[in-house]
Amino acid sequence: MRTERLAPVLAVLCLAASLASSPQETRAKKTPEQAAREAKPIIRKDLLVFGKGQIPPPRRDIFRPGYYGAPASAPTMAMRPASKPQAPKVEEPPAFVLNLTYVGSVRSGGKIVALVIRDGQTMPVAEGDEVVPGYKVVRVTPDEIEVEGPNSERKTFSRQGDRP
Repeated sequence: MRTERLAPVLAVLCLAASLASSPQETRAKKTPEQAAREAKPIIRKDLLVFGKGQIPPPRRDIFRPGYYGAPASAPTMAMRPASKPQAPKVEEPPAFVLNLTYVGSVRSGGKIVALVIRDGQTMPVAEGDEVVPGYKVVRVTPDEIEVEGPNSERKTFSRQGDRP
């Protein structure tokens, strides 16, 4: 009884083994040209260019949405008009540019600490402190604060808001 059940199982296994081995036999029977066509590499090295010419600029910026056409060719040195040498520009000292609001002061231990708002941030400063690099607090009183800029220009900021 056991052999009657085993016979169909063995027949199916033999059939499966013969089908599995037949593709390998047909591969061996192929001509070298057929084998070369089927075994093409993913990257075609014959199309790669190493060190020949210039790489063109990208057609679009992948980090910005929108369509960008082919870029205009960049002018070469021969196409650019000759420019005259320019005299070096004299650097002017920066103007006093500081956006500051003096909102109040606190007296602590004989020292006055001013509360100022700069770029939306409230910060405490005292005499000698730098509000921004180059801008130093020179004098603090309950009603005003004086700040010296990078070119020794001074500006006074009055206290804003309710006054007692």
